[in-house]
Amino acid sequence: MIRGGGVKLLDGEKIFIEDLWHDEVRDGFLVTAKRKRLWNIQLNLIDEFARICKKYNLRWFAYAGTLLGAVRHKGFIPWDDDVDILMLRPDYEKFQAVAPVEIKEPYFFDPWYNYRLEGEENISEPDLPLITQVQRQTNPWVPFFPLIKIRDSRTSMIEYFRPQINEGVWIDIFPFDPVPPFNDETQARNFEIAREILFIIARPDLILDALNNGQNLLLSRNNIENFLAMPHKQKILTLEKFLLETFPPKANFLGATRTFCITNERLSFALKNFSETVYLPFEKMEIPAPKGYEDCLTSTFGENWRTPIFTHSHVHIFSAEVPSTEFFKKFYLS
Repeated sequence: MIRGGGVKLLDGEKIFIEDLWHDEVRDGFLVTAKRKRLWNIQLNLIDEFARICKKYNLRWFAYAGTLLGAVRHKGFIPWDDDVDILMLRPDYEKFQAVAPVEIKEPYFFDPWYNYRLEGEENISEPDLPLITQVQRQTNPWVPFFPLIKIRDSRTSMIEYFRPQINEGVWIDIFPFDPVPPFNDETQARNFEIAREILFIIARPDLILDALNNGQNLLLSRNNIENFLAMPHKQKILTLEKFLLETFPPKANFLGATRTFCITNERLSFALKNFSETVYLPFEKMEIPAPKGYEDCLTSTFGENWRTPIFTHSHVHIFSAEVPSTEFFKKFYLS
C-alpha cells in the first residue's frame, strides 16, 4: 500500500496514527511525518505484544513517558520517541518463556541476556550478538539490566552504534520487583542479594573492589567467584530465576530493580496502584494502565506532571525504511 510522498507501509503494518503522512504541531512541538512513522511501527509492536499477553492472560501496563503520554496527550508525548511498558515479575517471566515461539519475523525478541561478552570462553551459543570490551568500557551498564526489547528487523533505531547488533525500532518492557522501603527483612535481604548479583554481571570491577576492601557482602567470596566464572547469559538467567522465586505474593512497593541498583532514580510505586487495570486512549488504540496511574505519575514526574514541559532525553537516529544492518553497512562501516 502506498501513502504520501511515495512512502510505503511495511508488509502487514496497521495504521494507528491519525494523518500519518503529514507533519503537524502538537502542544507547540512540530511532529514530523517521519516521527509519526516511527510511532506507527512502535504501535504495531505494541499490538503484537498485546496479542501475546491476551493469549496467555498476562498483565502489562504503560510506564513512564508512555503512561504520561496516555494520560496527558491521549497518545505519544509529542517530543518522545520510545515506548515503555512494565510487567510484574511473574508475568514478565511467563512472557519471556513464550516470546521466542510467539514472536515471528520481521519482529524479534531481544532480551538483555541475548548477548555475549568479548573474551568469554566455551560459549554454547556463539551466534549471540557480541559486546566488545571497548563498548563495555564506554557504557558498562548496557545492556546489563533487566529489560526486554521487541524489535522490527526491517527498520533502524540507533542507540549505541553497535554494528554487531540489530538495532531495529523497539519497544521496552521492564520487570517490576519489590524495592525499598521494606517492612520485611527477608525481602530487604533478597533485594540486596539481587543487587550484588547485578553488580557481578555489569560491574565485576566494583564487586571485586568491595570484596577485596573487606566490605560486608551477603554473597561469599566463593559464590562471587563462581558467578564470575559463568557465561554472561547464565549469570542473567540465574539472577532472574532468583528474582522470580523470591517474588512475594504481597509487597509494599514495586519498581524497576535497575533504578535502585544503577541510578539515583529511586522510584517506588505502591503495590495497591496495580490492583486493577484501566484502559486509556493512545493514538488510535487503547492501552492498559494501573488504576493508580496518577500516583505513579506523581512519583515519576512530580506534582506538576499535568503541565507539558519540553524535554528530550533521547535523540535516536531512526528509519522506517532502512534496516539497521544496512545503515551500519552504508553509513557507519564504509
